[in-house]
Amino acid sequence: MASQPAYLDIAKRKQAEQQSRIPKAWKLQSLPDDNVADVRYIAKECGILSTREIEITETYDAVELAEKIRKRIYSCHEVALAFCKRAAIAQQLLNCLTEIFFDKALERAKQLDKHLEEKGLPLGPLHGVPISLKDSFSYAGYDSSAGLAALCFRPATESSSIVTALEAAGAVFYCKTNIPQTLMSLDSINHIFGRTLNPLNRKLTAGGSSGGEGALIGFRGSLLGIGSDVGGSIRVPAMCNGLYGVKPTSHRYNSHAGTEFTKPGSFGIGLSFSTGPIATSLRSCELLMKVVSDAKLWDIEPQTTSAPWRTIETTPRPMRFLILPTDLVTTPLPPVQRVLKETAAQLQSRGHKVVVLDNPPQFIKQLHGLSNKIMSIEGGTWASDLLDKTGEPKVPWVAPRLGRRDPATLKQLYELNSKNVQVTLQALKLWKSSDGEDFDAIICPVAPHPTPQPDAWNGAGYTSTFNMLDWPSGAIPARNVTREDLEAPLGAETGTSWDKINRTKLWERKEDYLGSPLSLQIVGKKMQEEELLVAMQVVDEVISSTRGATIRDHKL
Repeated sequence: MASQPAYLDIAKRKQAEQQSRIPKAWKLQSLPDDNVADVRYIAKECGILSTREIEITETYDAVELAEKIRKRIYSCHEVALAFCKRAAIAQQLLNCLTEIFFDKALERAKQLDKHLEEKGLPLGPLHGVPISLKDSFSYAGYDSSAGLAALCFRPATESSSIVTALEAAGAVFYCKTNIPQTLMSLDSINHIFGRTLNPLNRKLTAGGSSGGEGALIGFRGSLLGIGSDVGGSIRVPAMCNGLYGVKPTSHRYNSHAGTEFTKPGSFGIGLSFSTGPIATSLRSCELLMKVVSDAKLWDIEPQTTSAPWRTIETTPRPMRFLILPTDLVTTPLPPVQRVLKETAAQLQSRGHKVVVLDNPPQFIKQLHGLSNKIMSIEGGTWASDLLDKTGEPKVPWVAPRLGRRDPATLKQLYELNSKNVQVTLQALKLWKSSDGEDFDAIICPVAPHPTPQPDAWNGAGYTSTFNMLDWPSGAIPARNVTREDLEAPLGAETGTSWDKINRTKLWERKEDYLGSPLSLQIVGKKMQEEELLVAMQVVDEVISSTRGATIRDHKL
């Protein structure tokens, strides 16, 4: 009788280890039925959190919470305890965690309280603030499995440099969050930890590859987390969970992920990944980015560019925005089209200049194809070898996209890079308006559709384009999908297979989108994250005046 594949036993042991790290007192007495979509209310009603812990986890963003701790309104320990509890609840409902180290976090919080009592000053800007960590980043003593059985039970010997930098600023790490198998998916599912669910609507995807981060923060089991992005993996989960997320320029915040699957030697070959924040507020994203910049990682990270944080003195002025409503591959569905048009009108009503590029140049379409080719230059051998090692099958989204093929030759790499440079040179012209003045930012969709069902994400062209160009970009929540959005007519066809899937498979289930979050993607110039955040803030303030009670502001 044939023995079962090794990955099954590994997954069983890993899940048992995970369960053992959740205190019995923090376990839910019962779980909601599968037909309960929005589960955020459970944190408040389950009885595990005290009234004060509910206040701590629901009232503030990371910036406000840091201030409350500095003023000793809350102790580091009670804040850490509140978020550990809420993360435990989130895990039971959403399957959003991988590694759990609550005990370590609570001990760290006690040390920080002692420091504040003895020194009278915080360790740094993040003193006592709990921060969650995408599984692919290393935390000493714990696995970074990339959703692969072959990488389980191989704890890191040292933490990623970004972890060390944030701990030096006072941060408290308490858990790592779920990702897709091989990180190569926009839906976070693997055979070790299972599928992560969306706290806003468990019928829809939580996104990927930083999907565990998005779900945990969407549930407010964290206020601020670290993600990575090679084709949309920060911006997509931010969109799915009604949050803010920023993908910086690739080499500004590089931090070696530390797993065998993301070896430092692969950096700079193909699409480089970006390290960035996902948070409940834009200023929380800025706080993390500034802290990491101030840590001067370029002194220890060979791939990180020396770029100290710049404080931009802003004065109210009309800004200039270019709107890209299509990538010429997949026409956005009506809810996405409508929120772009509304945003343009709102910005214009505030005196900002808006130019809508209804007919973008053809190189926009070329970027979509180039990103797909560059993403697969390695030929899938690395991931396939790791899967074969334990007999692990591919998950649904990965299966049709990952297969062994010949890796790109040196000549092919040269040609791809040459084409990318040519297209990037053309793309730089987008920044100039007809009067010769530069645009402050570009606004476009995060995706051509609202948040879809699991395993239904239709390509990543709207996000991967800016990985190809290596321009910083971020996602901000706009509003929720309305009945009027669902009754609006479809836009023009492009004739591509991607567009056909969008207009049929994704739109046929449009009722599922009702009430789900819509987001905008804001794009800046390379290495100008500070200017990007200013533009994001301007757009956020404009749309916040009309979006009303959004998912982001949902009171539990």
